[in-house]
Order: sequence, then C-alpha cells, then structure tokens
Amino acid sequence: MAASTTGTPIAYSGPVATAGRFVAPDLLRGIALLGIALANSVYYVTDRVTGPLARPVDGSTGDHVADVLVGTLVDNRSFPLFTLLFAYGFTVILQRQAARGVPRDRARRLLLRRSLWLVVFGALHIVFLFEGDVLLSYGLLGLVLAAMFATSDRAFRIVGWSTLVVFLAVAGQDGLAGGGPGEIDALPVEVGTVLGDALWRLFALVGLVFTAPLAIGMLLPIAVLGTLLGRRRVLERPAEHLPLLRRLTVVGFPVSVLGALPLVLATVGAWQPGSVVLYLLGVLHGATGVAGALALLGLVGWWVGTREARTASVLTPTSAPVRALVAVGRRSLTCYLLQSVLFVLLLEPWALGLGVGAGTLAIGLIAVGVWLVTVVVAVLLDRAGRQGPAEWALRRLTYGRPAASRAA
Repeated sequence: MAASTTGTPIAYSGPVATAGRFVAPDLLRGIALLGIALANSVYYVTDRVTGPLARPVDGSTGDHVADVLVGTLVDNRSFPLFTLLFAYGFTVILQRQAARGVPRDRARRLLLRRSLWLVVFGALHIVFLFEGDVLLSYGLLGLVLAAMFATSDRAFRIVGWSTLVVFLAVAGQDGLAGGGPGEIDALPVEVGTVLGDALWRLFALVGLVFTAPLAIGMLLPIAVLGTLLGRRRVLERPAEHLPLLRRLTVVGFPVSVLGALPLVLATVGAWQPGSVVLYLLGVLHGATGVAGALALLGLVGWWVGTREARTASVLTPTSAPVRALVAVGRRSLTCYLLQSVLFVLLLEPWALGLGVGAGTLAIGLIAVGVWLVTVVVAVLLDRAGRQGPAEWALRRLTYGRPAASRAA
C-alpha cells in the first residue's frame, strides 16, 4: 500500500503478500512447530505417573532414549524460539506500519486489535482442545508490546532483566515431579470423558485469567530479545549480521545441551537428586533453553545469510524440504491449531485413546506423524495459493475487508 498522496494519514498498511515475506522467519516457524508437537504430545499421556518434564517415570529403554533426545533438544527450546519469533514478527509489523506512514496511535490500535483476537483464539483453543495453549498468553504479551512499541532499546532491556526472575521461577517447576492417574478428583464429572475434559479445560482457562501477570512476566524476557533482534532486522537481512548469527550458533548449542543434560538424566533415572536440586535443575534447563532457541535462530539465519551474501539477492527457497517448511511457517497458526485437533482425535481417552498408558517413544512418533500431516496440508494450501484458514480469519478480523487501495 502506498502512502497517501493527498496528505491524509492512511489508516494502516495491510498484511504482506506471500511473495514479500522473508525466508528465515518462516523457515524457523516451520521447524519450531515440529518441536512444539513433540513437546505438547507428552501431555496427552494418561494413566501414567510422571516425573520431571512431565515424562512417565517407568518408561522403557526406547522411552528413555526418546526422553533424552526430546528433553535435550526440544523441551524448553521450541517454545522460547516461537516466543522470539512472535516478538520479532510483532516488531516487523510495527516497522512496516511506520514505513508506510501510518500514524503511531493507529498502528497501536491495529496491534491491540490483533492481540485481543489472539486472546479470543487462545481462549477457544483452551476450552475446546488443549489447556496448554500459548495463543492466549501471546495475545496478552502482544497487548504489552503494543503499549511499549515506542519504547527505547534501553527501556526494553530494563524490562527484560527485571522480569527475568519470573521466567526463572516458573522454569524451575519443570524439574518437579508431575502427577499420577486419578489425581484430579475435585470435578463433578470424570476427567477422561468429553464433558470432564471440557470442564477441566474451562477451569484451566479461569486459572489463566488469574495468573495472567505471571504468564506475561515469564514471556517478557524472551520477547525483549525477539524485539531487539527485530529492530535490527537480523532475520530479514541476515547477510548483514553473519558474525552475530555465527556467535549465537557456536555458543548457544553447547550451552543449551550442557544445561539440559542434568535434568534430562534425572528424568530417566540416571540419578535421583532431591526436590530442591530438581527445581534448580529446572531453572537451568529453562534458562539454557533460551540459548538453544537463539542457537537455532542463529543457525538458520546464518544459512540463509550465507546464501544471500553469495548471490547478492534475497533467498528464494528451491529445495522441496525447505519450501515445505516455509509453507508451514507461513501458516503456523493453522498448523498449530491443527496439531491440537489431531492430538485430541488420536490420543484422548474418549476418542481413539492412543495416549492411554502410552510411552513417550510411541507418543513422540505420533507427534512427528501429526506434524507431517500439517506439512502436507500447508504444502497443498501453498500450491493452491491460499492462506491457512486461521491466518485468513485473524487477518480479516485485524485488518478488516481488503480494499482496492490496500496491499493484498
């Protein structure tokens, strides 16, 4: 959308067409959704006593192998990456509005509207599908970022450091033992039935309303990093930031793996520390998970930037795997929600019930299969030149009906 030539301020700049999107953020979203599928799937395991990282304590050898791999490479790594990308994308929207001459107050209203609709999407997702939803929390985070969007880098850093203690305190809970079968007995109906699960998720939604400040505080340190990276356009112009991207990769991966291993080894029974130590190991696992998220961001950005520097042009994905991952990333909201639909149908006790008594190896394989289904759906939509239905709905609700003078 071009700026107004009549002197009248434009309302806002519409969403970017597919051809105008950059590869690195979408490629990262596609990869992150595999990790999210693996991380979320374990919460559908029922009738098993669970320990740290919500893993069953009596798993088989194959389960323990899966626990080590997922606990080291995925748990508390995929969601920080998605949070980084959310804040990065939020910043990109702001930059685009400013570049098109959109007044600051109108840009703020646009982002507030988008964030409020994300809250609605998240609430519906919780009630009907999955109590571990992140959309509602991201919507609340978006409200804060919209309020802060004109704030200086220094102020963002202060906010990030001041809320770090909240992030670390919440991260420690992953080190504590989970629950066991039959522990939820306060509900008037049985959990594991359609009505019981719906009621439980409704209680979870109410709980999230009261813990919203905690959820925002937990996400803010990571969102600050994503915002600062977005302001520097690190993923849009990766060829200009290769030294930074290399450092993130080379330093981040070993820090992430070494920080994850102590809790992961406790999870599979290699050693049995006490509760206080387990909590501290949870803090370590969560904190170094941010390093892992930054490392993957750095690796993908490094790969894209190297190729763009070589060709002196913006990378266009040519290989089928990269195109498929980018297609998923461009429809990340649809694919995220589709994951929940498939998990419910496959794993809930009142559906096919594959999660009842399942081990983490089997659950992990199901998660990979679910992610592959979303890849196929995204590729088919991409070949048809269509958005994901969730993306279409969110854009329509945020921007309204497209006008002739508005970019597609």
